[in-house]
Amino acid sequence: MISTDHPFSHYLRILGKGPKSRRPLTEEEASSALEMILQGNVTDKQLGAFLLLMRANGETPEELIGFVKGLRRALTLASEEPSGADLDWSSYAGKWRYPPYYLLSAKLLVQNGIRICLHGDEGQFANRHYAQAFMQELGAYEAKSIKDARQHIHDGELVYLPLATYAPQLREILHLKSELGVRTVFNTAVKLLNPLNAPCAVQGIYHKGVENLHHAVAISLGTRRNLVFKGEGGEAEVRPDALTNLFVSKRDGDEAATETPQTTPFRGIIDRQVRPETWSSADLMALWRGEREDVYGEASVIATTASILMLLRGLELDMALMEANKLWQKRHA
Repeated sequence: MISTDHPFSHYLRILGKGPKSRRPLTEEEASSALEMILQGNVTDKQLGAFLLLMRANGETPEELIGFVKGLRRALTLASEEPSGADLDWSSYAGKWRYPPYYLLSAKLLVQNGIRICLHGDEGQFANRHYAQAFMQELGAYEAKSIKDARQHIHDGELVYLPLATYAPQLREILHLKSELGVRTVFNTAVKLLNPLNAPCAVQGIYHKGVENLHHAVAISLGTRRNLVFKGEGGEAEVRPDALTNLFVSKRDGDEAATETPQTTPFRGIIDRQVRPETWSSADLMALWRGEREDVYGEASVIATTASILMLLRGLELDMALMEANKLWQKRHA
């Protein structure tokens, strides 16, 4: 009896051969493998093996570009119509050591006319606090679809687009972490989807050294300006009491984006602080309303806001900090 290999085995062989024979996937192979996964044409064992091999080998820029472009095609995200958003802000890591101060930065920026699409997911880690849980307190709108998100961003609201709303299949893959025990390549890819095709984007990372992967995808997608930095807890939130290197890739006019991101060192603007032993969601809005003194939190909001102003307006960092501080002092609490 002649046995025939499952078609998906081709990709497992590429990734899983011995050290001298294995190789990364090409962009086209990564996209084709993803298509089979999304269509359900792989077994659970094959999917698990694929994700673990990708994790062990480490994804290349070509692989990540293939996955992101493949996801955008499958989710019909590629569109020529105006995005409605100035900034794509991904939020998937969750916070546990500090409150999510970056959400106050987003609120502050929207209050000053910057249109932001905040997209994310919740529930991958039981001990983390995700953006979605804070939307009601922030006065933000939780979108029911991409079209819905676009409309409410146009109306000047802070909008949160849940992954479950626009990419439920991808969410299922992300939540395999509890079975696999490790993050997968799609935890990176999801941050780069830019569902509303905003001209600028920001991603927080947890591990140093992967910023070039993010910029390679952003450049491939034609993103005008992309900001990546090691944020507190992995979210796009600047630590105000430590050094943060801000990495920006950009294209001006019709010029090609820079292959080597520009690095701006953002040194701490306050002395090193002691991490709070406990905190609650109420602390966040109490800071916004001026009812709670929080030296670290206020400085984090200002520093994070400044990094976004630097990205969007091309300001020097010192000028961006001055502008961010003015916006914070004049906020409508």
